[in-house]
Amino acid sequence: MNVLRISARTVAIACIVSLGVGVLEAVAQPQPVTVVIVRHPESSPAPPTFPLTPVGRQRAELLIQTFRDIKFTHVFASHTSRARQTAEPVAAIRKLQIEQLPAPGSLLDGQSVTDSTARQAAIGPIADGVLRLQAGSVVLVAANSDNIYGILNRLGVPVDQKCAVGAMCVPCVTNACFPGADFDRLRYLVIEPGRAKPIVMIETRYGVGWTPAAP
Repeated sequence: MNVLRISARTVAIACIVSLGVGVLEAVAQPQPVTVVIVRHPESSPAPPTFPLTPVGRQRAELLIQTFRDIKFTHVFASHTSRARQTAEPVAAIRKLQIEQLPAPGSLLDGQSVTDSTARQAAIGPIADGVLRLQAGSVVLVAANSDNIYGILNRLGVPVDQKCAVGAMCVPCVTNACFPGADFDRLRYLVIEPGRAKPIVMIETRYGVGWTPAAP
């Protein structure tokens, strides 16, 4: 039997998210919005939906334990099936609806949004959705390698090609510089209305030491 081991840093992030909003509320008005962004885990190369593989689904289940102390108020996902599948375990436990942005079936530039729609199409809708959230909201965002850096940039994180680990920046806004084999990273932001940049951005990993169950 596999034993789930969450890194100490990830546990700390969960504590920060569950307690930090209250602390920040005392020192800053209006109350900030908390954003947790994850990339979809392993997916199948089979078109047109490129769904999560069995390993990917197991990894997505790890997020239930990782976020056990976080009181999400919203769950967003890009328009891709694999992003929605990533958010489904947490959304089900929290009894929250997943809002896909842009919505599959909606029209974008005269074309219906499907899994084949460019993944960059989610950047503006997700970032705008986050920025429209009510003060005090806590949102989980499941996204793709092609849009995570773009979303962060739209939320105020600057681009720096020499971006150092731990710095509040992204090296680019596409997946050209995204670590393609990394499926276990999460990013935590605290955004205060009126500020050009997030108050906090922390990058960490979840499920350290985890191995998938045998088929």
